[in-house]
Amino acid sequence: MIAFRVDTQCGMGHFMRMKWLAVELEKRNEPTIFFIDQSDALAHFTNELNAELVIVPQADSCQDDASFCLTYLKSHKYEIKWFVVDGYTFDDSWEAEIKAHGIKLLAVDDLARQHKSDAVLDMKWAGSVTSERYTGLVPAETDKLLGPEFAILSPEYQLAANTSLSRTERITFSLGGGGSWRTLTPVIEQLCIQAPGISDLVAIIGPKATDIEALEALCEQYAQLTLVYAPSSLSEYYRKTGLFVGALGTSLYELAATQTPALTFSLAANQNNNIEDLEHLGHFYHIEDLLNFSADKIARLILSLFEYRATIEKQRLSPLVSVDGHGARRIADYLTSGELLSGMPMSQAPALGGLVSQLTDSLSVREIQISDVNRYLSARNRSENMWRMTITDSIKPIDHYTWWFNNQRHSFVLEDNGLPLIYVWHQVYRHKDTEYLYGGWFAASDKVNFVHAQMVLKWQLAYCEGLHPNATWVAVINKENKFVNLLNQKEGFIQADKASDEFLVTQIIFPQASEEEFNYVAKFPASRG
Repeated sequence: MIAFRVDTQCGMGHFMRMKWLAVELEKRNEPTIFFIDQSDALAHFTNELNAELVIVPQADSCQDDASFCLTYLKSHKYEIKWFVVDGYTFDDSWEAEIKAHGIKLLAVDDLARQHKSDAVLDMKWAGSVTSERYTGLVPAETDKLLGPEFAILSPEYQLAANTSLSRTERITFSLGGGGSWRTLTPVIEQLCIQAPGISDLVAIIGPKATDIEALEALCEQYAQLTLVYAPSSLSEYYRKTGLFVGALGTSLYELAATQTPALTFSLAANQNNNIEDLEHLGHFYHIEDLLNFSADKIARLILSLFEYRATIEKQRLSPLVSVDGHGARRIADYLTSGELLSGMPMSQAPALGGLVSQLTDSLSVREIQISDVNRYLSARNRSENMWRMTITDSIKPIDHYTWWFNNQRHSFVLEDNGLPLIYVWHQVYRHKDTEYLYGGWFAASDKVNFVHAQMVLKWQLAYCEGLHPNATWVAVINKENKFVNLLNQKEGFIQADKASDEFLVTQIIFPQASEEEFNYVAKFPASRG
């Protein structure tokens, strides 16, 4: 028999993932027993499970909790092959109590804490350091089951990769098994008001959800809104929805398995992730503090992402790290036979395409692709870039994502053997039947030097001259930025006359650039002489 101790107070996701692991074990005729906290919500989710369920009374300490479980098992003369523990309230003192009785222990975690277990399971993807997350935190002999290959999902997700999807024009919201709907309800209301053409809004209400009264009232008011209470699986909703909006827990792996376009946020510390790691799983739009912004601003972002949902779905088709839904099988293999698979290899990053010019053997310019969305923002927000700009504050992801899908810029990146050095952009402005160009650039690497900047500026001016031979360039340059002032002078930019149309156009384009802080400059086309 294999025993489980699950903390159901810290989130239903902990119980659900252990349930599916137990179901996989039961398929192999391995009996299971669950020690759980008192929770009325569990009644919705135990149908497929044949395990004995034991309610653990509230204990004064971890040792007392563990002692209750051990006493129960001893009194019923159960022979336990493994004890699986999942929950943040069980520390290494709980584990030590179990280990002292000679029982093999598998600790499930996603916060990289200390353990005294025989094995540790953590499905979190942390990029190249995934395999090192528990170095120094567990005994040297502890087996480590780390990464998305061990993501425990319901059996439906195993079929997702081999089944054709039929996306609908639906936006689906979920906070997981619990969570307060107080903040998200006004967002859904804004969508009902601003986008009545979206005829299918679905909110998945978990069994431990709170503050749902206003949402239920909203459902009575708007026909396009449907509430679904405690479904046993979200697989079909992921597979059919046009855009998912919700908390990033187990949903990260479910979204990856179903390749669902998504905007996610964090409700707990274990849901915080580096955006680069999420990109490896095909997920590009995550804002940890999304619910701290106004309902109107969140709704605008959701509408932008929904409009471009087909493009976002394409981003998900070739992830570096795949989720195949077979994590429970791999863990069950280990628990029953001791077989521990090595890590699944990362796929090769797909070529981004869009090559415009090969400047040298190693330096090239390519068009910006949608998958540059987060790298572009990260580079723009580098401190050495921000002080030179007309807007010196860092740009927040919520504003960047909304802008990204609605801007009129033509953006490119100078790369050194595929690694970004400089992002450069231009845009066309028309005034009095005259064409004007304006643009900018910002470094993405500490390796950028004057030669790189001069090279990309020369390229940009030549490239735009071919497309807009009669256009006049206008620009503003921080007066303290001697580097760029010199660079632009070398390429033919001169001070704009205050009485000229060029000066007026520059003021219109760059309203935040004061004459005290910035030089207004222009470069005229060759046709003007």
